[in-house]
Amino acid sequence: MRNKKPVLLSFHAISNGSTTLVFGQLIYTRYRKFSFTDYSRMETFRRLAALYLANRSRNCRVELVFDSATIEMKTDRNGLFFGKRNFKKTPAHLEEVRIMGNTEVHIPENLYTRHVRHLDAHTLVISDIDDTLLHSFISKKLLKFKTLMLTRVEKRKTVDNMVRLVNRLHEDGAALFYLSNSEQNLYPLIYRFLRQNNLPPGPVFLKHFRKMRHVLTGRKLPRKDLHKLEILEEIIQLFPAKSFVLVGDNTQNDLSIYMQAAADYPKQIIEIVIRRVVESERNQLIVDELRRN
Repeated sequence: MRNKKPVLLSFHAISNGSTTLVFGQLIYTRYRKFSFTDYSRMETFRRLAALYLANRSRNCRVELVFDSATIEMKTDRNGLFFGKRNFKKTPAHLEEVRIMGNTEVHIPENLYTRHVRHLDAHTLVISDIDDTLLHSFISKKLLKFKTLMLTRVEKRKTVDNMVRLVNRLHEDGAALFYLSNSEQNLYPLIYRFLRQNNLPPGPVFLKHFRKMRHVLTGRKLPRKDLHKLEILEEIIQLFPAKSFVLVGDNTQNDLSIYMQAAADYPKQIIEIVIRRVVESERNQLIVDELRRN
């Protein structure tokens, strides 16, 4: 697998005008296309399995060649590069990616934008995906697995009222960010779902890449809740003058995570919207405490 050309599975670059947040996932896989368009159930299963069987491009130095600058980054042990860079002239478009040693990286078509996003919107919406916009049945393990691995993207069901909400916010001028506890392996499927259902464009922040053996053995992800809080802080600090609306559901810990962010950045977070999927005593206690205060 190591002699094959690495693939840039996901990529986003977001700028506030002076600082650019750049991140992407590098893997080794025999496949070059992950469109998840008009796949059969078995083809959906095969492509997802291939993503969980792929190797990560771990701990390697990467050159990102933009139209007006070239920067160097390093992947972590999960093949992810992530960091902020300051530019004299903010680049506009990613031209190519190389692993140091002149190994060219394959950049799939129609999987993400190569353009650096410059956000003029005053309000940023940060939305969860699973059971917020997409029925994923997180609280029901067998149904969750069947829905993920054996359901064609075109057959996946949206959470209609929440989709209407984020679309209305977008129509009112807000920019969208997507923040999920799903792993990087699922990026192509999630991207296709967002496009299939005409959801507003925006960067997709996912947890680190997972191997098939970890999924099969039920190995827990370390620091599970910190992923969302850390990414929230990165985005809020990148755009200190903007207002934020946080959207999620109560199948995991969105409410407590968002409340922590609101406590840390009270002037920027103007609204929290939580979809009630299940009855949650913990969430109800948080809401009751808020009402008392």
